[in-house]
Amino acid sequence: MARTRPLDPRPALLSASGRIVAIDIIRGFAIMWVVLYHLWTDLRYPNVYPAQGDAFRAVPHRFAEGNLAGGLTAISDAFFRVGYLGVPLFMMLSGLSLTIVALRRERPQESASRFLYRRLRRVMLPYWAGFALTLAFAAALACVQWQRHGGAGFVDYLQNGDINVDGGQLFAGALLAPRIVRDEWQFAPEGSLWFVLVIAQYYLLFPALLAVLRRAGPWLFLSATLAVTLASLGAMVAVDGDLLGHRSWVAMGSPFRLFEFGAGMTLGYLIVRRPQTLLGVERAPLTLASLAAGAAIFVAACLIAPDDGALATLQSPAIVAGLALVFAPLIIKAPGLLEVSAPGRALAWIGVISYTVLIVSEPLRSVTHTMSAERAADAWIVLWASVAFFPLTLLLARPLARLLGLVEREAPPLTVGELIGHAGAEQRPPASDQASVPVPAASAEEGAPR
Repeated sequence: MARTRPLDPRPALLSASGRIVAIDIIRGFAIMWVVLYHLWTDLRYPNVYPAQGDAFRAVPHRFAEGNLAGGLTAISDAFFRVGYLGVPLFMMLSGLSLTIVALRRERPQESASRFLYRRLRRVMLPYWAGFALTLAFAAALACVQWQRHGGAGFVDYLQNGDINVDGGQLFAGALLAPRIVRDEWQFAPEGSLWFVLVIAQYYLLFPALLAVLRRAGPWLFLSATLAVTLASLGAMVAVDGDLLGHRSWVAMGSPFRLFEFGAGMTLGYLIVRRPQTLLGVERAPLTLASLAAGAAIFVAACLIAPDDGALATLQSPAIVAGLALVFAPLIIKAPGLLEVSAPGRALAWIGVISYTVLIVSEPLRSVTHTMSAERAADAWIVLWASVAFFPLTLLLARPLARLLGLVEREAPPLTVGELIGHAGAEQRPPASDQASVPVPAASAEEGAPR
């Protein structure tokens, strides 16, 4: 059979590992968004959180007052205030990557048990490494604070310091699953790695979800994941009156956020099986329209508060829809300046090691938080953040990723254009899963943030 000509004949602009560069760029953006969010909150301590809606409403107010500097500051505050929303972006990328790999892999269909073993091993070994690193850093920080300030002793600083290490925190952190049981255990004790419990649930559900996606088709599947999410959030609002009563369940329970994973799976399915649906989306007018609509939906959703009753159930799905409209065109488009630009290449490099960037940054951020809590001079905090925090995070993350086996081996390059080109204009039968084409690394398990 003659090879179908790809949509774009230009050379594949990929890293040597054969990963889809646009996905790694978005992943790098998401992890840096989260890291900057953490840094922003630690620098602002103890006045950490302005109301999310107020942060966005301040932008037009400052500009209306003719305060240009204040308007720019308000924009940055609004951007950093919602940096935690890198999480749903990671979850969408997870569903996207896993679905593309599952539909295009060359080897025969693997068993569900083998899939779960490989994926859970890949995410849990780094998790426990991060857990151990955080405990070691907490002990070192407690020792420093004890020597500097004296007081009740080392154990008191360890249990009640910036990183709280008590029996409940150790139990929930080591076993992962108990994090969802109590709100105070959600961030136990390495706060950023709470997302691993969500990822683990998605891995457990993925074989069944993929079967439903194949049988029902993308649009019915997407609608079903949205319905599950809305029904779950609505049930929580009906019980508590808002989404704050059982925070850990809403944040970490897969039914409450299934739409984000389903949106990624749907896009992955369309790329592989229904590429004709995506034809023309990469054109500038449609891309700009998608970006504008996505940004508007995202901002509108951020104005909703979790205690807004029934309206609060729309916030999370709307945020997911907005993020999908903003970032999907970047994945679908033919490779170009974004992939070869210096910022794009830097973000892609970070995206590959995003899991370990999060693992390393989490204990280091406690230094920033401690300095802010102890009212250190701003100059010292800025010096620490710029000269130590970011360089150490990036320098240590790469070797740790290699040590944990998170950096993919060399592989042939692949672009979304090639995926679409190989799929052709007509939907292929199930046998196309065995097509002899390279596959991208399913690396969404390499990091999602707090």
